[in-house]
Amino acid sequence: MIYPTLRATVRNGKIQLLNDIKLPENASILVTIMDENSMSILTAGERLAEGLQDILLGRFAEVNTPEEMSAHLDTVFGNS
Repeated sequence: MIYPTLRATVRNGKIQLLNDIKLPENASILVTIMDENSMSILTAGERLAEGLQDILLGRFAEVNTPEEMSAHLDTVFGNS
């Protein structure tokens, strides 16, 4: 099943959904990290297109554990 775009934030190294929705255990998710400026300027369709373009160009990382996610977010946000 494909879900609509959900807003989320990162708190204490974990992704926290801002929408009140239950996801099935072990659901695969596509995360596109955007700053607040991009969120306010781009439409939902443009944000999705940007994320899909990154996938087509190979600009993505697949993570499978909380440790991998934490390390990836540290890299993205320059905390390493």
